[in-house]
Amino acid sequence: MQEDLLNSVIRITKTRDIDSLEYSLLSTIQEFIACQSISVYKIMSGTGPCTVERSLSLRVRDIGEYEWLDRDVIDTPHAELNSCLQSACSITMQDPKGIESRWLPIVIHEKPVGAIEVKSEGLDSAQQVMLNAFVRIYENYLTILRENERDKLTGLLNRQTFDKKLKQLLEKQMIEQNRAIRDGHDPRSQHQGATSWLAMIDIDHFKSVNDTYGHVCGDEVLLILAQKMQEFFRSTDLLFRFGGEEFVIVFEPADFDSIKDKMDKFLNLVRQTHFPFVKKLTVSAGLARISPYDFPINVLENADKALYFAKEHGRDQVNFYEELVSLKQVSAHIESSDIDLF
Repeated sequence: MQEDLLNSVIRITKTRDIDSLEYSLLSTIQEFIACQSISVYKIMSGTGPCTVERSLSLRVRDIGEYEWLDRDVIDTPHAELNSCLQSACSITMQDPKGIESRWLPIVIHEKPVGAIEVKSEGLDSAQQVMLNAFVRIYENYLTILRENERDKLTGLLNRQTFDKKLKQLLEKQMIEQNRAIRDGHDPRSQHQGATSWLAMIDIDHFKSVNDTYGHVCGDEVLLILAQKMQEFFRSTDLLFRFGGEEFVIVFEPADFDSIKDKMDKFLNLVRQTHFPFVKKLTVSAGLARISPYDFPINVLENADKALYFAKEHGRDQVNFYEELVSLKQVSAHIESSDIDLF
């Protein structure tokens, strides 16, 4: 038993990203504690009412049969889950059928950031101790991984995290496209509707801000802009500080008009935001569509072309790579073939 526990701890702490850590944690808890389901919930950033994401869930369907549930935004969290998140205390309740639901808070730097929910037919004292220990191990290791994934100044995801996150998104889209083909749909037709987008955002004339007011003021501008981004965009959109004054956003699926309207409103928000010492600040943005047929480097290059066009044609504007290509204002990537990978 002790050897199994040690091996489980080794397996949990062997992971190098948060998603893998969560899979490993839930698998380990299920291995040692008989549960009906285990879920990880996280508080999503942004303003307004508390919004919670179920980042991962494992449900037992039958003996030896399990079901993994994907991410889902919970607009109206369970009352006990809310209480757990607000109080940072464990909460347990039992339904009329005797099924016990137990919520354990995830606390980082003395602030609740999420919770783990375990449903079972009841846990004895030894199982409760073991469950608490696994959650604390997860909590401690999560702190380390979060710090490694985040930009130290702005708190946004960092450049090193981008490649992994975009690769995961493309792999997920590839799976969905395969499923669409099996169901008799043409996956390429979906490109005309809601798809994911990548935006590169650059602060206009940022060098002059540093040169005129100093790097402390420049850092404050970066911090305020990052906070505005977190408040304005959806909590499910991935926000990165790419380096210097450049930011990247990976949007969840949306149609062209919605994304364009969103970006126009964001640029207007930046124009109206008061930054220290700086009388007026604007940003330029270039966007490109993301599809499972793309290589990450190509998506970045496409968005960068659109951003460069914006910088060269007046700044303080949004440009879309696909739109510029259709107008023959930028050159498109030359495809090596039209082979259908599916």
